[in-house]
Amino acid sequence: MKFLPAFRMPTLFVCMMSLFVFGCGESDGPAEQAGKALDQAVESTTDSVSDAMKNTGDAITGAAKEAGEVMSEAVETTTDTIKEGAANTGEALTDAGEAASEAVGLKD
Repeated sequence: MKFLPAFRMPTLFVCMMSLFVFGCGESDGPAEQAGKALDQAVESTTDSVSDAMKNTGDAITGAAKEAGEVMSEAVETTTDTIKEGAANTGEALTDAGEAASEAVGLKD
């Protein structure tokens, strides 16, 4: 009987080591494969969203810059038109004043 307990310890050790060696193989199980696929999908989605946000930001910045340039040109054109209109109105008033003066005989 003393032989049996002494035999159990090495046998148990060999069995446990075999389970450890064969249980930690390099082949991935279905859960590991699914986890890797999920990681890749999340990374790909994150990259796509990041790229889309950058492109959208660039487009908004470009549109805002272009709109600002158009507005500046419109303000400049409006300012020039108002100045020209004011000058023409001034000339017309001067001409009308002179004509009125001549009409009433105040001007020689």
